[in-house]
Amino acid sequence: LEQCKDEYENLKMQKKKLEGQLQQLKRDLDSSQVQKRDLKGCLQIREFEQEMQSIKDEITGNERQLADKELSGARSTASKVQSDIEEKSRAKAGQEGRNRGFNEQVSRLKRELNSDMFKDAQTTYHHQSIKCHVGQQTGKDLEMFIISYERAIMRFHSDKMQEINRTLRELWVEVYRGGDIDYIEIRTDDDEVESVSRRKTCNYRVSMNKGGVFIDMRQHSSAGQRVLAALLIRLALAETFCNNCGVITLDEPTTNLDRDNIESLAHALGKFIKSRENTGHFQLIIITHDEDFVELLGRSAAIDHYYKVSKGTDYCSMITKKLMVD
Repeated sequence: LEQCKDEYENLKMQKKKLEGQLQQLKRDLDSSQVQKRDLKGCLQIREFEQEMQSIKDEITGNERQLADKELSGARSTASKVQSDIEEKSRAKAGQEGRNRGFNEQVSRLKRELNSDMFKDAQTTYHHQSIKCHVGQQTGKDLEMFIISYERAIMRFHSDKMQEINRTLRELWVEVYRGGDIDYIEIRTDDDEVESVSRRKTCNYRVSMNKGGVFIDMRQHSSAGQRVLAALLIRLALAETFCNNCGVITLDEPTTNLDRDNIESLAHALGKFIKSRENTGHFQLIIITHDEDFVELLGRSAAIDHYYKVSKGTDYCSMITKKLMVD
């Protein structure tokens, strides 16, 4: 048994020794494989170097041939290509500089947009855009309103001028005793409306009609006719526009009128007063030195008293109420 144990130990030691040798052989094998790969790589490198040298030799030969055949043209082309390359390089550098400038500007604008001044720019722009649109629309509406308003004024003007001329014609036919003028009329020379900003203007003139022909009174009538026309125009204007403001003042209405026209004027004023006596807010003030005219007014039963202004013994003005029966 002891002998078997010794043999077993010996065999065990031999096994261990053999395992060590086996490990060494494996390491040697791995090392040899690495060397094999290295040697194979070196061989491939040598082959590549030989191939590269062959290619270089071929390139050199081709370059010599090319240099011999087209050396000048190649140099010119190379110079041109080099110039193009330099130009492109300069353009590239310039573009890169501009891009840097743009990028800096974009960064600066972004910082500005994020600042307190511009952080609500979109909302502010939206509100201002609404205001601008509303303002434009309001302007258009106002322009349409102004045009409509101007047209309404001109229609009102035309209607009132017809009414004034109708009243003026009736008064003239009733008052004027001459036969050289059938009636008078206020005529206008209308200007065209060029734009909304320029109103239509009217140039007025008083014309007299005889046999259907109109002639301006300014240079073709006597002083008395012009005075009578002025008085009748006042009455026609009062009849047309002063329904709610019934105060009319006539200062020396008989100046330059002959006796027949004075009588006709007194008769017309009497009728005018009677037509207004029931309105309750009509007052006619006549200032005159013509006592006969006052008497004629009294005969028309239009007035029952008047006020006479005279100087007293102390040279002070005196106002005395006089009855027409006096």
